[in-house]
Formats: sequence, structure tokens, C-alpha cells
Amino acid sequence: MKNITKFLMAFLCLGMIFASCSKDNIDYDAINEKIRQEQIRQYKTKKQQAQAIKDYAAANFTNPKFSSDSIGIWYEVLNEGTGDPFDYTTGIPKISVNYKGELMDNNKTVFAQTKEGTPANYSDLRITYNETTQGQFLGACWFFAFVPESINSNGAEKKLLGLLPKGLKKGSKIKLATPSVWGFDNRDYKIGDGPSIPANSPLVYEIEVVNIEKATSN
Repeated sequence: MKNITKFLMAFLCLGMIFASCSKDNIDYDAINEKIRQEQIRQYKTKKQQAQAIKDYAAANFTNPKFSSDSIGIWYEVLNEGTGDPFDYTTGIPKISVNYKGELMDNNKTVFAQTKEGTPANYSDLRITYNETTQGQFLGACWFFAFVPESINSNGAEKKLLGLLPKGLKKGSKIKLATPSVWGFDNRDYKIGDGPSIPANSPLVYEIEVVNIEKATSN
């Protein structure tokens, strides 16, 4: 995963591209061009939203930190958590979390949140950032929140571009403000009975990890 930003972008758009192609008539040059154009669109969106997200973090975070220009997420760690970090070389974790998702508007509109004392349980972290899980998809920003900056696999250091050096662990609590490309991107979205999330909306998440351990499916 030398360039996880490109990987995630391609992953998010390939489903739409392949859906429009028959198995016997796939133009791979056209697909690569669509991916390139999608990268350009996402880059422009992140650039357009960068100042507003920075200003929000400065006004609402006590100790704001910035990921990178390529990711564009601002965040602050509210609790470091306890215990050992999850070892992503062994697979993907299952998680139990308390969370709240807000729009970055004047009203801080809450579009989804767990009930007090009732965390959300995901049998596989990928459910949160895999767009095929309608109603459970929370945005690719969850990938960056959970995974570490890098992992050592068979002696080679592989960058994952996570927000934290070791990723989130049990008891960790983080707040982040993300560009829309790592949220619900350029279409309207809705989670359960929550309000509609307008297209191109930067999002704010507060995530508390109740538990994290290896998924049984790994």
C-alpha cells in the first residue's frame, strides 16, 4: 500500500465504473482515465474545503493536529487509551464504539450517534468504510482514524497513513474533521432516521473505542 490515498479513491469509484461495463467489453484505458479524473476531482474538493476545516478545528479543538495535505483531516486525541495497539499484520479488527457524527454547519447538526450505554458493534472494521454496507457506511475517514501510520510486514515498512502512530486502541477517543471525500463525498446520504447529509459536506466525528480485537473472519 504505497499510496493508500490513491488506493481508497480507486476502491470507492471502481464499483460505479465496473457496474457500467459488461464483463466482455471492459475498456481498461477508459477505466484508468476515469480513475485519474476522479483523483483530480477529489484533490480539488479537498483543496476547496481545506481552509474551512482548518478554521473549524482551530475554533472547536483544544489541541488540533493536521494529518497531511494528501489526507486533509484535522483531529485531536481526547484519550490515548490503554493496552497494546491492534496488530494489523494479523488481519482486520472487529470494533465496539461510541460515536457521534455531525455536519460542520452552524448548528452542528448530528446526523448519527450511538445511544448512551449502547455502543455500536462492527464485526469487521471495513464495514465502516466499505460503501457497499448501506446504513453502516460511515466514511473512509474511519480507516485513517483506526489504522496506524505504518506497519512492518515481513521486514518491510508499509505506509497506511493513519492519523496516529499506533492507531486507535481500547479506550482511545478521538475527534476529527474530514473533507467530504473521506465522508459521503458528492451525493446526498442518510443514516437510519437521521437528517439528510447534503452532498459535499465536510464531517465531524467523535469516536470512542470501547473494544477492539481480531475479527473472527480473519
